[in-house]
Amino acid sequence: MSCLEKALFTTHTYFFRRILCAIYENFIFIAVSELYENGIHVAVVCIPINIFHFYVLSRKAMRSSPIYILLAAIALMDICSFSYDIHFEIVDIFKTFNVCFSKAADYNMIIFKNTMESIRYNSRRCSTWLSFSITLIRTLVIKYPMHPNLEILSKPKSAFFIIIGVILLFTPIHVLDYFKYDPHLINEHYKCTQHPESNIFFYENGISMFFQYNEMRIYKFHRLTDALLSKVVSSLIFVEYLRNLKFQIIPSILFPIVTVILIREIRKAGARRQNLGTSSTASQDSKNTSRLVLALTIPFFIAELPLGIVSILVPNFYSDNGFYFVFEAFEKFFSFILSATTATHMIICVFMSSQYRETALLVVRCGQVFKKKQESVVLGTVVN
Repeated sequence: MSCLEKALFTTHTYFFRRILCAIYENFIFIAVSELYENGIHVAVVCIPINIFHFYVLSRKAMRSSPIYILLAAIALMDICSFSYDIHFEIVDIFKTFNVCFSKAADYNMIIFKNTMESIRYNSRRCSTWLSFSITLIRTLVIKYPMHPNLEILSKPKSAFFIIIGVILLFTPIHVLDYFKYDPHLINEHYKCTQHPESNIFFYENGISMFFQYNEMRIYKFHRLTDALLSKVVSSLIFVEYLRNLKFQIIPSILFPIVTVILIREIRKAGARRQNLGTSSTASQDSKNTSRLVLALTIPFFIAELPLGIVSILVPNFYSDNGFYFVFEAFEKFFSFILSATTATHMIICVFMSSQYRETALLVVRCGQVFKKKQESVVLGTVVN
C-alpha cells in the first residue's frame, strides 16, 4: 500500500502530500536501511582512525596543552559512540547463524540494544560540550591573555576538570535513558522462518509507561532537554518545559557566537602582531592553534546543528505517523553524517598542527628519531 493510499499527511494539499510521500517512500529507506543500519562500514574506518588519534594525543609531548587533552577525550567518546554499530553488526550475525532463537534471547537483545543506544547518545552529548569547551577556552585565552583568573585555562589540569564536569552534568539524563524504552510482548507464539517478514519477533521496542505518563510529558521533557543541552539552536520554544530549570549555558546557542568571537579575536591578534612587528615562534604557534580550533568547529555545523533541530521536532509529531517517521529518518541520516565527520578531527590536526604531525610520525616510527645527515662543506682558497 502506497503512502497516498495509507492516507498519510491528510491535513495538507494533494501536491504537498505527493512531495511528502516521495520523501516518506524513498528517503526513509535510504536514511534508515542503507545508511544508519549499515553504520558498521563507517565504524570500521573511523574506529582505527580515532584509536590512532587518541594514542597520538595521549603522548607526553601533546599533554602540555589542554586543547589536545580535550581532543583526546572527544576521540575516546567517538570510539564509545561507534560501539553501537559494532553491537548492531554482532546481532545481525547472530540472527544469521541462529534463525530460531528463544523469546528470552529476543528480550535480551532489545535490552542490550537500548543500553548501547544510551551509551551512544551520552557519548555524543559529552563530545558536543567538550568541543564547545575547546572553542570557549581558546577564545578566552586570546581575548584576555593577561587576565590572572583565566591563566588556569592554559594549564593542562583545566582540561581534566572540564572532562569530569561534563560527565557529571550528563549523568542524570544518561540514567533516564535506561528508562526510555521497554520491550513489549506482541507475539508470544512467534514461529521462526528463514525469511521473516519483519525484524520484529517476540518483542517490540516501545516507549516505556514511565515516559508515557501524563500525555508523554516526561518523554517530551527528556527529548527536549537532551536537545537543549546538546544541540539546540533556540531556547524560546522550551520556556514551558524549562521554567523551573536553571541551565544558563546552551552549547549550540553559544557555539556559533563563540566561533564568531574567536574569528574576530584571531584577526585582532594578527593585527596587533603586525603593528608591533613581532613574528616570534610563540606568536606563530598561538596563531596556528587558534586556526586549528576554528577548523574543528566545522563538523559541528555540518551535522550536529541539523541533528539538534530534528531532535526538537520529533516529539511534536509523535501522534502523526507520517511526519514522525520522516523526521526520525532525518535524525538517523544526520546521525550517520555525524559519525562520519569524527574522522575529520585527525585529518584537521595532521594538516594544521606541526606538533601533531611530529608526534604522529614518532608513533608510526615506534619512537625512533631519524637524524638528518650533516652535509660536509669544503672550503677552498683562491690563489692569485
